[in-house]
Amino acid sequence: MLSNPVLRYPAAQSNLHGVLWATAGVGLFAFIYISGKLTGGVVSPLQIMWLRYVGALVLVSCLATAGEGRRGPKTKQPWLHLARAAAGGFGGVAAIYAATVMPVATASALGLLDGLFAIFLAVLLLRERVKASHWTAAALCLSGALVILVGRGAFETFDIAHVLPIGIALGGALLVAVESVLIKTLSRSESAITVLFYVNLFGALLFAPMAYINWQPLDAFAALLFLSLGPIAILAQSCNIFAYRHSDVALVAPVRYTWIIFAVLFGYVFFDEPLAPSTYLGALCLILGGAWLARTGPLGTTPARVRFATKGD
Repeated sequence: MLSNPVLRYPAAQSNLHGVLWATAGVGLFAFIYISGKLTGGVVSPLQIMWLRYVGALVLVSCLATAGEGRRGPKTKQPWLHLARAAAGGFGGVAAIYAATVMPVATASALGLLDGLFAIFLAVLLLRERVKASHWTAAALCLSGALVILVGRGAFETFDIAHVLPIGIALGGALLVAVESVLIKTLSRSESAITVLFYVNLFGALLFAPMAYINWQPLDAFAALLFLSLGPIAILAQSCNIFAYRHSDVALVAPVRYTWIIFAVLFGYVFFDEPLAPSTYLGALCLILGGAWLARTGPLGTTPARVRFATKGD
């Protein structure tokens, strides 16, 4: 149940479980990120993100009330939840915007940097120790993703109009990496329902004025479609929480590259985009890299509850 108390880490972490949970979350979020393209780019990413948060908040509020009582979930770290909501929300907006106004393959390739950013942040802030085998497996995952994207035309041409979207895509990748560190921190100190409740509450509040300013009229079906992204996001966020409870940020981050496989499959299903030979080679590299990560031992993280490292610790 989502309302279960915080799960403590066992001495030996289950990397396989972490990889599987992370992969499931990636697949669900990959669908959310193509939502703007499904509408032909006529709906603002800010509007889409707000509707997603509202849909998720309605569902998680019902779950929280049923599991935690009328007072709902409590937290002693509201600012950490707010920071996580802002990082994830604006990172998602950046990804949707970049994929809408520039070639999807190029935008996706830039988004891949979130995995590298997350590893460096995990080392600096969470004191995770990354072994050579982890770097090798991560490099294999990254290589597989790049093979797919280059085969689909990433960086084939340069348009001066894409300078701003490129900067936004890079900033979004960094924000997603920051969110990964915050999820790891919160997942060890808060129940899953608390994490889900506050990220969607703060997300809905943060994006309400921006969605209002950029609002485009929607028919009932389109509004319902975007609201339904909320429950999908709840499932994806739950997968991420469980992934970080089983494994370290530096291990889970490279698994996020599998979203390229999902993006290619969605492109084939929804947009009739052909599957190039490079897709199969890249997918093989990603699968092998993920399997390698699942078989590696624990990284040696800071024990007990995760907290940001400070001088004197």
